[in-house]
Order: sequence, then C-alpha cells, then structure tokens
Amino acid sequence: MLPLILLLLTPAEPTKPDREKVVQGARVVVAAVVRAGEENGKRDEPRKGDELTALYVRSAIEAAKDLPAAEAMPALNLGLGVAMDRSSLMRFNPVVALTWRRVETNAERTARLAVLGKPTMFGRHDLAQHFFVSAGLTAVLGAKAAEAAGVAKELLDAQEGGSGFSFADLAADMSGVHFASRLIETPERVEAISKRFRVEDYAIGPKGLDEDLAMKDFEKKYGGTGDERYKKKRDEIKSRIKALPGHAETK
Repeated sequence: MLPLILLLLTPAEPTKPDREKVVQGARVVVAAVVRAGEENGKRDEPRKGDELTALYVRSAIEAAKDLPAAEAMPALNLGLGVAMDRSSLMRFNPVVALTWRRVETNAERTARLAVLGKPTMFGRHDLAQHFFVSAGLTAVLGAKAAEAAGVAKELLDAQEGGSGFSFADLAADMSGVHFASRLIETPERVEAISKRFRVEDYAIGPKGLDEDLAMKDFEKKYGGTGDERYKKKRDEIKSRIKALPGHAETK
C-alpha cells in the first residue's frame, strides 16, 4: 500500500466519459439545434450563414450545460457534428456509422434537415460541415484519428472524378479538431465561447489556400503527405489555428 502522503500527492485520474452517456447527451444537443432552427424559421428575418452557425453553437452549448460533467464536452462536439452535417457520409462510414445513427434516427435526420437551413463558415456550408464533423470525430475517435480522416478524405477527392484536394477543407477540419480538443481537455473554456462565438475566431478561412487540386497537381506542388513541402503547409495552418483570437482568449 502507498504511504498516505504519496496517495495525497498522486493526482486523481480524470473521469473517462461513458460512451452511452455521450451518445444520449449528443441527442440532447441535436434536439436543441433543431429547436433553434424551428424558432429561427419563424422570425421575420431568419438568421442565415455565419450568424446561423453562431446561433446553433450557442444553443448547443446551453443544452450541454445540463449534461453530466464528464460527458458534456464530448457530447457537445458529437452533437454539433451530427447536427450540422447535411451529408449522409458519416452514417455509412464503417467506423462511426453506428454512433451517428444512434445519435439521430433516419426520421429525426429528415426532420432536422427540414429546419436546419445552411449554416456556414466564411459563407460556405461545406467549411462548416468539415469543421463540425471533424469536431464530432474528435469526440468519438480522438484528435489524431479525426485529423487523419480529414487528410484521407482530401486524398480521395484528389482522385480522378473527385472535387480535388482542398487545403481550405483541411484547414476547416483541423480547426474543428482543435476546437473540440481544447474543449474536451479544458471544459471551462465553453463559458467564453457561449458568450461570444464568431466563426473567424475559431476557424481558418479559405483565402489564400489551394483548392481543387487533382492528384498530379497536388503531388507536383506538395509531393505527398510525407513530403516536407506538405508538412510545412500543414504546420503553418496549425500555427494559424492556435493563434486565432478565440483560442488566445481562452488559454
């Protein structure tokens, strides 16, 4: 047995979130976003675009405040990942499909899409989707796996017939991963976010980032994901994310 003094000095292990409670909490978060969408649709001038995204984030955070502490931030990020996703890609992904479908049934998805509108980041819904789905994946799989999934998606898009490799999409992915990771590691940051969420404070915009790169063009300019040129661009994006005002204000 350890001496009493060592027991007192040994830090308590953080409580691991209960996966079932995270899923149920995410359902609460998605329901809050749906209610916000319904109420927004009744306004004389409904919020749109980036303002709509901010509305949904605030609504999700309010719902997450009532969840058990250990599960609140994972549930918040998973819930937002499901709620902001207009595609069905994750619902058929072999790794996370079961989780996505447990958070939201097919009927609930149909109802959500009917009221969601098109929340955006920097005026683009695809960037909002990349950001929040990556945040959701971080809650389920962890930051490294979520980032790897984003890179894999861009490499797939770079194949013939795809939309092309996009560093703008990848920056949104990485922004979402960082957003979720910081919240899960230090939940008290959520208070500042609930008071003032602006897209540009937490995500990198597309300006100046290469997009629509076919594989041959991607390899010509960046070599590949193991090339130093690619790693330099990746690390540059990550540094820009860490320096964003929202993260700087909530250290």
